[in-house]
Amino acid sequence: MPMTGRCKALNCHAMVIRPDRYCSKHHSMEQAEKEKRKEYDRVRYQNYNYKRNNMNRMKSEQNKFYHTKQWRSIREIALRRDNYLCQYCLNHKRVRTGNIGDHIVPVEFDLNGKTIMDNLAFCCSKCHTRKTKWEQIYYGTGYGNKIKNVIPIKNVKDVPDFQKNER
Repeated sequence: MPMTGRCKALNCHAMVIRPDRYCSKHHSMEQAEKEKRKEYDRVRYQNYNYKRNNMNRMKSEQNKFYHTKQWRSIREIALRRDNYLCQYCLNHKRVRTGNIGDHIVPVEFDLNGKTIMDNLAFCCSKCHTRKTKWEQIYYGTGYGNKIKNVIPIKNVKDVPDFQKNER
Protein backbone atom coordinates (compact mmCIF):
# COMPACT_ATOMS: atom_id res chain seq x y z
CA MET A 1 0.00 0.00 0.00
CA PRO A 2 1.49 3.35 -1.02
CA MET A 3 2.27 6.01 1.57
CA THR A 4 -0.12 8.95 1.40
CA GLY A 5 -0.44 12.40 2.88
CA ARG A 6 -2.27 15.69 2.50
CA CYS A 7 -1.42 18.31 -0.13
CA LYS A 8 1.00 20.88 1.25
CA ALA A 9 -0.85 23.83 -0.31
CA LEU A 10 -2.64 26.06 2.16
CA ASN A 11 -6.26 24.97 2.84
CA CYS A 12 -6.06 22.09 0.35
CA HIS A 13 -7.09 18.78 1.85
CA ALA A 14 -6.56 16.57 -1.19
CA MET A 15 -4.65 13.34 -0.66
CA VAL A 16 -1.34 12.74 -2.46
CA ILE A 17 0.82 9.67 -2.90
CA ARG A 18 4.35 10.14 -1.57
CA PRO A 19 6.98 11.29 -2.57
CA ASP A 20 4.75 14.01 -4.09
CA ARG A 21 3.88 16.83 -1.73
CA TYR A 22 1.20 18.58 -3.77
CA CYS A 23 -1.95 17.41 -5.54
CA SER A 24 -2.43 17.69 -9.32
CA LYS A 25 -4.17 21.05 -8.83
CA HIS A 26 -1.10 22.54 -7.10
CA HIS A 27 1.56 20.64 -9.09
CA SER A 28 3.25 23.91 -10.20
CA MET A 29 4.00 24.68 -6.54
CA GLU A 30 5.87 21.42 -6.26
CA GLN A 31 8.16 22.30 -9.19
CA ALA A 32 8.88 25.73 -7.67
CA GLU A 33 9.69 24.16 -4.30
CA LYS A 34 12.04 21.62 -5.91
CA GLU A 35 13.93 24.41 -7.68
CA LYS A 36 14.14 26.39 -4.46
CA ARG A 37 15.45 23.33 -2.62
CA LYS A 38 18.06 22.66 -5.33
CA GLU A 39 19.33 26.24 -5.10
CA TYR A 40 19.47 26.04 -1.30
CA ASP A 41 21.41 22.75 -1.42
CA ARG A 42 23.82 24.14 -4.05
CA VAL A 43 24.63 27.25 -1.98
CA ARG A 44 24.90 25.22 1.22
CA TYR A 45 27.27 22.75 -0.42
CA GLN A 46 29.45 25.57 -1.82
CA ASN A 47 29.67 27.27 1.58
CA TYR A 48 30.46 23.99 3.31
CA ASN A 49 33.28 23.17 0.90
CA TYR A 50 34.70 26.69 1.07
CA LYS A 51 34.84 26.62 4.86
CA ARG A 52 36.12 23.06 4.97
CA ASN A 53 38.91 23.66 2.45
CA ASN A 54 40.14 26.88 4.01
CA MET A 55 39.81 25.64 7.56
CA ASN A 56 41.46 22.30 7.06
CA ARG A 57 44.41 22.83 4.72
CA MET A 58 46.92 22.36 7.50
CA LYS A 59 44.74 19.82 9.30
CA SER A 60 44.47 17.65 6.19
CA GLU A 61 48.27 17.47 5.98
CA GLN A 62 48.40 16.49 9.65
CA ASN A 63 45.60 13.97 9.18
CA LYS A 64 47.48 12.22 6.36
CA PHE A 65 50.28 11.46 8.81
CA TYR A 66 47.86 9.72 11.19
CA HIS A 67 47.04 7.19 8.45
CA THR A 68 50.63 6.15 7.80
CA LYS A 69 52.39 2.99 8.88
CA GLN A 70 55.01 5.14 10.63
CA TRP A 71 52.38 6.68 12.94
CA ARG A 72 50.80 3.31 13.72
CA SER A 73 54.15 1.83 14.75
CA ILE A 74 55.13 4.89 16.84
CA ARG A 75 51.70 4.84 18.49
CA GLU A 76 51.95 1.14 19.35
CA ILE A 77 55.42 1.51 20.88
CA ALA A 78 54.29 4.51 22.95
CA LEU A 79 51.12 2.69 24.07
CA ARG A 80 53.19 -0.18 25.44
CA ARG A 81 55.66 2.26 27.03
CA ASP A 82 52.80 4.06 28.82
CA ASN A 83 51.08 0.78 29.82
CA TYR A 84 47.81 1.94 28.29
CA LEU A 85 47.39 4.53 31.07
CA CYS A 86 46.61 8.24 30.88
CA GLN A 87 49.88 10.00 31.60
CA TYR A 88 48.22 13.28 32.64
CA CYS A 89 46.04 11.49 35.20
CA LEU A 90 49.02 9.47 36.48
CA ASN A 91 50.99 12.66 36.94
CA HIS A 92 48.27 13.85 39.34
CA LYS A 93 47.91 10.51 41.16
CA ARG A 94 44.82 9.28 39.32
CA VAL A 95 44.68 6.01 37.39
CA ARG A 96 42.72 5.92 34.15
CA THR A 97 43.23 4.06 30.90
CA GLY A 98 44.25 6.14 27.94
CA ASN A 99 44.04 5.28 24.29
CA ILE A 100 44.50 8.70 22.64
CA GLY A 101 48.00 9.45 21.42
CA ASP A 102 48.62 13.09 22.32
CA HIS A 103 51.53 15.22 21.20
CA ILE A 104 52.74 17.07 24.29
CA VAL A 105 53.91 19.95 22.09
CA PRO A 106 51.17 20.24 19.43
CA VAL A 107 52.05 19.40 15.83
CA GLU A 108 50.65 22.77 14.71
CA PHE A 109 53.21 24.49 16.94
CA ASP A 110 56.18 22.26 16.09
CA LEU A 111 55.95 20.09 12.97
CA ASN A 112 59.26 18.37 13.75
CA GLY A 113 57.84 16.86 16.96
CA LYS A 114 55.25 14.61 15.35
CA THR A 115 57.56 11.56 15.12
CA ILE A 116 59.56 12.07 18.33
CA MET A 117 58.66 9.46 20.94
CA ASP A 118 59.36 11.82 23.86
CA ASN A 119 56.72 14.18 22.49
CA LEU A 120 54.01 11.52 22.62
CA ALA A 121 51.90 10.68 25.68
CA PHE A 122 48.75 8.66 25.93
CA CYS A 123 45.74 10.12 27.65
CA CYS A 124 42.06 9.62 28.37
CA SER A 125 39.44 11.53 26.43
CA LYS A 126 38.76 13.95 29.31
CA CYS A 127 42.40 14.97 29.58
CA HIS A 128 42.76 15.18 25.81
CA THR A 129 39.77 17.50 25.50
CA ARG A 130 40.96 19.73 28.32
CA LYS A 131 44.54 19.80 27.08
CA THR A 132 43.36 20.74 23.58
CA LYS A 133 41.43 23.69 25.04
CA TRP A 134 44.50 24.69 27.06
CA GLU A 135 46.71 24.45 23.94
CA GLN A 136 44.40 26.81 22.10
CA ILE A 137 44.97 29.40 24.81
CA TYR A 138 48.66 28.78 25.50
CA TYR A 139 50.02 27.97 22.01
CA GLY A 140 47.30 29.59 19.91
CA THR A 141 46.50 26.39 18.02
CA GLY A 142 43.16 25.60 16.41
CA TYR A 143 41.01 27.22 13.77
CA GLY A 144 40.88 31.00 13.86
CA ASN A 145 43.81 31.32 16.26
CA LYS A 146 47.29 32.61 15.55
CA ILE A 147 50.28 30.57 16.75
CA LYS A 148 51.94 32.37 19.65
CA ASN A 149 55.66 32.73 20.26
CA VAL A 150 55.85 30.89 23.60
CA ILE A 151 58.23 28.45 25.24
CA PRO A 152 57.06 24.90 24.45
CA ILE A 153 56.21 22.68 27.42
CA LYS A 154 57.91 19.38 26.61
CA ASN A 155 57.15 17.34 29.72
CA VAL A 156 53.86 15.88 30.92
CA LYS A 157 54.76 16.89 34.49
CA ASP A 158 54.89 20.57 33.50
CA VAL A 159 51.43 20.57 31.91
CA PRO A 160 48.84 22.05 34.32
CA ASP A 161 46.27 19.86 36.09
CA PHE A 162 43.06 19.99 34.04
CA GLN A 163 40.87 18.10 36.50
CA LYS A 164 41.63 19.64 39.89
CA ASN A 165 37.98 19.65 40.92
CA GLU A 166 37.19 16.15 39.62
CA ARG A 167 37.97 12.89 41.33
